[in-house]
Amino acid sequence: MSFSEILNILLGGGLVALVVAVATMKATVRKANADAEKARADAETVRITNTENATRILVENIVKPLKDELNATRTDLQSTKKEMASTKREMARLRKAVEAASGCRHADYCPVLFKLRDNQKDSDATGADIFDIREERHDGYCSKTHSDRDDPGEQGESYSIRGQPP
Repeated sequence: MSFSEILNILLGGGLVALVVAVATMKATVRKANADAEKARADAETVRITNTENATRILVENIVKPLKDELNATRTDLQSTKKEMASTKREMARLRKAVEAASGCRHADYCPVLFKLRDNQKDSDATGADIFDIREERHDGYCSKTHSDRDDPGEQGESYSIRGQPP
């Protein structure tokens, strides 16, 4: 076997075809890897786009209405707190006035105190008929005071009005 025969065998169809096939395969593998990488990048882009769209839809349809409702609720709460504070101040003023009225020299015949006592009895007794001696005393006082007078008073004036001071 001579050198040319060996080269002929080596460089014959098998080896050259193998070298060409390997070179072509490397190019094909590189192209396939590039296509796969591009497909992965496209899939990631689609995933990010879908996530952004879902987030936008959630914000528009859920978060914004909830924020609006929360702000409205906060506004209502603030107004209710102001109203409660105002009512609390009014109740304190009323409590002071009632406490001061108890020390008044006309407290036994005060129509406001009688009304407060009646309301308290109504809430305590829940419908029980309780007769208050002070009311009898008040009615007797008014009728005695006005019946002792010589003048008939104004026309239409009633002296038996409950709770009116002399």
